[in-house]
Amino acid sequence: MKNRKTADQCGRGKTAGQPERRTAAGPAQRAAFILLIAYICLIYGNSLMPAHISSRESGFLLIKLHDFCEMADLDSGWLTEHIVRKTAHFIEYTGLGILLALNCRTWMPKGIRKPRLAAELAFLVPFVDETIQLFVDGRSGQVDDVWLDLCGVVCGLVLTTALAFMRNTDRGKLR
Repeated sequence: MKNRKTADQCGRGKTAGQPERRTAAGPAQRAAFILLIAYICLIYGNSLMPAHISSRESGFLLIKLHDFCEMADLDSGWLTEHIVRKTAHFIEYTGLGILLALNCRTWMPKGIRKPRLAAELAFLVPFVDETIQLFVDGRSGQVDDVWLDLCGVVCGLVLTTALAFMRNTDRGKLR
């Protein structure tokens, strides 16, 4: 009778003749997932705000930006609440793209990365976000906002993936 090593003896969690199992997510991956879910809740929470509250927040930020431009001796006549709101959308969704890249590991080898999941969520979250706004007092869902949000997500995905590739390449050069 052949002597087969057990999972404990191999140290790899695999016995002879059995397929290798993927291990559960580590603490960092679980934390990234929880952060992603919390961030999506934050996005949807912003969409649930009635128009007058959302406008007041944008107006407050607009005043602060005008004050900053004045202090820096810059022209701020071009800066409107519309620009502030659209920029906030883009930045908010760039953050989502970064978190999606971290959760879906878009830079990893095949079998580990989940680019399809990242792409599906990149579209689904903004679509649901704008749909939520259809049911909020004074708000409306905008197709152009879905596209703007999607561009923000793609920017975050590309930025994070590129930085991870550069980091991995730099590590390879050091070895």
